[in-house]
Amino acid sequence: MRDETEQAIVRAIDVMQNRLSEPLSLDMLAEAAMFSKFHFSRLFLRATGVPPGRFLSALRLEKAKELLLSTDWNVVDIGTAVGYNSVGTFSTRFSRSVGLSPTNYRRCRGFAPCHRGPEPPARSTRQRRIRSTVSLPPGERRCAVFVGLFPGPIPEGRPLAGTLVTAPGPYELSVPATPEGHLTAFSLPAGTAAGRHALTHKDARLMGGRRLGALEPGPTLCLPDLSLSFRSRLDVPVLVATPRPLALVCPGTNTGIPEAVPV
Repeated sequence: MRDETEQAIVRAIDVMQNRLSEPLSLDMLAEAAMFSKFHFSRLFLRATGVPPGRFLSALRLEKAKELLLSTDWNVVDIGTAVGYNSVGTFSTRFSRSVGLSPTNYRRCRGFAPCHRGPEPPARSTRQRRIRSTVSLPPGERRCAVFVGLFPGPIPEGRPLAGTLVTAPGPYELSVPATPEGHLTAFSLPAGTAAGRHALTHKDARLMGGRRLGALEPGPTLCLPDLSLSFRSRLDVPVLVATPRPLALVCPGTNTGIPEAVPV
């Protein structure tokens, strides 16, 4: 994508981030990018992988995650601050995308507690195995990474499959027999010491991914290396709650993303 086009898309994203509490129309965003709204919609989808409205919704929920961890505001005020007039609608959409209710997300410092290992898949469930590796940018230290298969380009809700790995290094996923979706990897914060929360390293987050379309037949599929890079302004927000090791399960709840998520 040409630099001037990318800059135009970033201008529109800046408007989204600076006016999350306001109703923003496609016309307003296209005006910020200085394109017609039809041309803007096509370019935005090509640059980010999602339509402008979907990106805006994800930014709102991402900001809500930050406010839950960095302020003592109540859920009603946080919902209003990110553009929701109904606390019920906000809580429902937050829970569906993040995997935890706003209250539980704050209680667990943004970390999703783990089950005690994955449940075995039903015998009737046909599965395939994906094998590949995760690589880091030159000079980056080893780090914990979550690799997951999600239905759409935004990492949200419960993934179809997922695992925690150390990058750089190999990973393996058991996925549906026809695993169409988006393979996404993102780094996790180093350590969970007191005072730290799941978004401590957000500005230095590493991300990578690819869309899985029609794949070659066979029980095991070896994919090219999944390379991570620092999150850019055009990358979609990570909405799913950050996985945490089994030993650090948040007390009082048993929902969340297990270390290896079954299909």
